[in-house]
Amino acid sequence: MTEDQKTFLRMHVVEQKSYDTICRELNISRVTLSQWYEELTEERTEIAKIRTIWTRKRFTSEFVDFYNWYISKDRKCEYCGITESEIGYLLENRELSTKRITTRGRTLEFDRKDPNLAYSELNNIVLACYWCNNAKTDTFTYEEFKIVGEVFSRIWKERYRKTLDKVSPLSPFT
Repeated sequence: MTEDQKTFLRMHVVEQKSYDTICRELNISRVTLSQWYEELTEERTEIAKIRTIWTRKRFTSEFVDFYNWYISKDRKCEYCGITESEIGYLLENRELSTKRITTRGRTLEFDRKDPNLAYSELNNIVLACYWCNNAKTDTFTYEEFKIVGEVFSRIWKERYRKTLDKVSPLSPFT
């Protein structure tokens, strides 16, 4: 994807600027923008998924601010550090489970560091795995749960290491 195409996606799909505005600002024809729109279906779909999250959670920030915040985040739990790919690996190897796996657990969730604040301030929001988010509830402070997350982290790493040993005994723990 070219830099102009990235700019087009940001302007049209994220910022929701019109083709006329984009044509003027980028000095690109409408025909070219239409071609890019069709070519970049996969990228547009990914942005649409992020917009759905933003809408569903009723974040009060502007979408462009939420989008920039979201894409800047590492895809790991704020508390225990497990990544979405590690969650997938542990689920696949039956080292992780939940009764709610059809609706929760496969991807990271949003946690409010201060549960008294709504989803209005992005600096109050962190990504958390289902297990940390579920255990933290509104009972623990952010700082308190960072300590609990260290214990979860040791457990996940041990399970991950054991699973790697079972699946591929010669693989070192990463």
